[in-house]
Amino acid sequence: MLKRKVTHSIKKWINSKNKKCLVIQGARQTGKTYIVERFAEENYEEIVEINFKQIPSAMDIFSGDLTVDNMVMAMRFRFPEKKIIPGKSLIFLDEIQECPEARTALKFFKTDGRYDVIGTGSLLGVKGYGKEPKSVPVGYETVITMYPLDFEEFLWANGINEMLIEKLKEHLIAKTPVEEALHNRYRQLLLQYVAVGGMPDVVQTFVDTKQMNIVLQMQRDIVRSYEDDMVKYANSKDKSLIKECFQS
Repeated sequence: MLKRKVTHSIKKWINSKNKKCLVIQGARQTGKTYIVERFAEENYEEIVEINFKQIPSAMDIFSGDLTVDNMVMAMRFRFPEKKIIPGKSLIFLDEIQECPEARTALKFFKTDGRYDVIGTGSLLGVKGYGKEPKSVPVGYETVITMYPLDFEEFLWANGINEMLIEKLKEHLIAKTPVEEALHNRYRQLLLQYVAVGGMPDVVQTFVDTKQMNIVLQMQRDIVRSYEDDMVKYANSKDKSLIKECFQS
């Protein structure tokens, strides 16, 4: 499992006193789903995961009265193997931008206070993309933005010792030269980071295989999926212009 800085923010959320619902937003394929699933495994007895892209019919859970008891009862009907116990179960609403009523429902989960809820989504807050919620639960959710791996996270992924990373930071703060051997190793890693980028799957593949041809194909697939996503919600007359703008 790649070590990610966002895990610290999620731990801070779970230990907060006046806990709100948590929303993790960010570009596609930055690892939002993966990080929540791993976090749930370590901190809850069960996870009730609803991916609205994968199971669009699950939107029916939020089509009636948005009382917590009604929504939880609908989840139990939908997932009879799940117990959904307050304080022990995490309700995970993945791709929440596809179900605006689920985003609105976060207000009622927060007010009720019995269940921990995390929602993840891309394009949240981008006007015109996805389905607009009737009411964004401002004040009832904690929003975290997740990015691709930064250089420090890339160093962690490559097994660089924490002490060596701190030593580099000290040199950077003091603006003093780094020892030649250390400089050459970090220079090599920085060039690798520039070439590989920070998408979790791509980084993991590079660390495991060191095969740049595989890495390049994965990068191309991600760029292609981004292009497809950009034009999904656009007006027909704008689609070709949006693609041309991105490709330029």
